[in-house]
Amino acid sequence: MSVELNEVQKCLIDKIAKENGFNNYELKTNKGSEKGDNFLGILTTVTIKNGKDKLDLILKSAHQNEAFRKAAPLRSAYLREIYLYENVFNEFKKYQENHNVADIFDNYAKIYGSSIVEESECLILENLKTQGYQLWNKQQPMNSEHISAVLQGYAKFHGTSMAMKHKNPELYENITEDISSSIWENDEFVANKDKFDSFFRTVMNIGYKSIEDDPALTEFLKILEPQFSDMFSDGLKDPEYKTSIVHGDCWCNNLLFKYEGSDNKRPLDVKYIDWQISHVNSPAYDFCYFFLAHSPKEILDDYKTYLKLYYDTFSKHLRSLNCDPDEIFPFSRFEKHINRFMIFGLYMCFTILKIMLCDSEEAPDFGEMAEDGDMLQSMNFKFKNFDIFKERIRNLVVFVKDNNFISK
Repeated sequence: MSVELNEVQKCLIDKIAKENGFNNYELKTNKGSEKGDNFLGILTTVTIKNGKDKLDLILKSAHQNEAFRKAAPLRSAYLREIYLYENVFNEFKKYQENHNVADIFDNYAKIYGSSIVEESECLILENLKTQGYQLWNKQQPMNSEHISAVLQGYAKFHGTSMAMKHKNPELYENITEDISSSIWENDEFVANKDKFDSFFRTVMNIGYKSIEDDPALTEFLKILEPQFSDMFSDGLKDPEYKTSIVHGDCWCNNLLFKYEGSDNKRPLDVKYIDWQISHVNSPAYDFCYFFLAHSPKEILDDYKTYLKLYYDTFSKHLRSLNCDPDEIFPFSRFEKHINRFMIFGLYMCFTILKIMLCDSEEAPDFGEMAEDGDMLQSMNFKFKNFDIFKERIRNLVVFVKDNNFISK
């Protein structure tokens, strides 16, 4: 089904077409995602075609729903993502190339254009799916090959950020000045204590309900509860953790994999998308969020192997940028950050695993909920895979408990 574009989008696409040699062209548009795949935006596939020549793009545009725009920091999210693509990534690439790094971090889509016009904020990116990249099945935990590939990519990304911060602090401060804090820290929602407390309680109730048949785990979660709250009120703002730029939105629908062959077991490449809540934080933020949300029990039980894999890749990348990892971010400090952020990752899983395990028709419609004034209850939806969700959450709580990931 063809998707109607607004005038801002039409003009932007026409400009991109002409810049890429398409003076006379046919334009095809189509819906680019299913319900539950993308929450802060609308994805539209765009094909610019002239004979055998074509350019496949993705238009990512902000919702125009007035209630939704008031309930969530949509404009801030789009301005931030545009900034990452058009500024930070360019600086990162130049910095790595200037050091002759052989294996650079460039695991993101090419951007062709953007708009910051109020209510028409959008990005136009290359369509990675037409190049053979695929989403992971969000209802399945990842295997070791996929977990490893994602963590190694994050390690190079964080390593580039820390090297620039250490070797060229003026440039680093310049590119991070406007993205040092999360968009949620600056949003009215977080500033409104009653609203935040209500949402926090909703998320905690999801966690309690998933382990309600286990008194010991329920008591442990009660011990963790004030630490969850502290993470958002103070913990994520602690200068100790302001060490690098992080992706921030580390679930599988923001990852695209490319394979050799048809078994889809060993990814050759991974691309990271949706940089809307990227900000300055600890590498442990990305590691713990991603690792807990996607690891089956056998990988959780072997988590130290993946800590080492991440840190070895991180260290190698820092050395390629003429930096000493033991000076900048020693493994002992990384472990302390991991110990702090594992409970943050657990909290995030109370909601993100519901989204991952629900079917498309079961996913919440945030636009409709905003219209009804009920955004805070967006996570209170029923879904058929609740028993699987309970088992996944139980494994995570046991993992955190058994490994004593609790603030001392």
